[in-house]
Amino acid sequence: MTQSHRSAGFTLIEILVVLTVMGLVAGIAIAAFPQRGGRLDVVTAASDVADALRLGRAQSIDFGAPVIFSLDSDGHGFLLGRQHRSLPTTVTAAMAGPAVIRFDRLGTANGGVVRIVGRALAMLVRVDWLTGRVVVEEAS
Repeated sequence: MTQSHRSAGFTLIEILVVLTVMGLVAGIAIAAFPQRGGRLDVVTAASDVADALRLGRAQSIDFGAPVIFSLDSDGHGFLLGRQHRSLPTTVTAAMAGPAVIRFDRLGTANGGVVRIVGRALAMLVRVDWLTGRVVVEEAS
């Protein structure tokens, strides 16, 4: 008397069917949303700049050496230390105040504001001179 034991789980065909259906649903959902707008590019760029500034502050503290942040002359990228990063071509970044933001070994900075401007939105990335704290806000 043998009993047929079927193991619990899914067959390869069941998994393939589920993945195919998920792919179709994802394709329809992506097509239903509008293409990237100007607002998203500005928010992304501001977030990238803020993240880089926070990283620069952390590196200056960790390595005990100054870290410099500067913008490209065309406003479509920036340099943190020796690492260059690009921004979306639909936005432009400009510095208000000093031409560079310098973090010293204690994490303090000379302060500054990076203004990110796109078609639909402008945002500010502020660096406090005393604490080196980075804050992102919508420009008025």
